Amino acid sequence: MSMLITPISVSEDAATRRTFGDVEGAARFLMDNWPEAFSNTPLHVSARRVALDALASHVPVEAFRLAFASAAEEAGILADPPSIGLRVG
Repeated sequence: MSMLITPISVSEDAATRRTFGDVEGAARFLMDNWPEAFSNTPLHVSARRVALDALASHVPVEAFRLAFASAAEEAGILADPPSIGLRVG
């Protein structure tokens, strides 16, 4: 079962932009491809925890999206602002 989120994009490098529309793909990127310098910050650790909670249906998927966006903004890879109504930071 796919857990859809409002699409969110990150810049993987100067030439590569990735857009995620589901929790699984975004969580995998969060766990496996996050910028090394930001891989253990409180926002990244929180986003990893919320990812697991969302995958287990303990929190709404948009809570994960917000945590992912916050960590991506901190890491400087958020490619577009989160949806209206979601506050990053």
